[in-house]
Amino acid sequence: MKGTDHRVLAPAAGVFIEVIEGECLACHPEHTRAFYLNPSAALIWGLCDGIRSTDVICQMIQQGYPEAPTSLCDDVGETLVRLEECGLLVAK
Repeated sequence: MKGTDHRVLAPAAGVFIEVIEGECLACHPEHTRAFYLNPSAALIWGLCDGIRSTDVICQMIQQGYPEAPTSLCDDVGETLVRLEECGLLVAK
């Protein structure tokens, strides 16, 4: 994420995660399809609790993966944008 992002995101109303045969699917009641979340996206989605800001989430992930490249925060930001575009996350 370029710059500081203080937005707070939370799962959209009714969205739930279902793990089927090791695959993580996010299901939205208003959509007629499920969204596959890779392990990284599932972790990021799970940290969006409506309390943590997106910059705090980025910091948490950076602390958990100190050997990751400096572009990790940009990757987290891109994932958050995609999850929001899919309607799986909403701004609080």
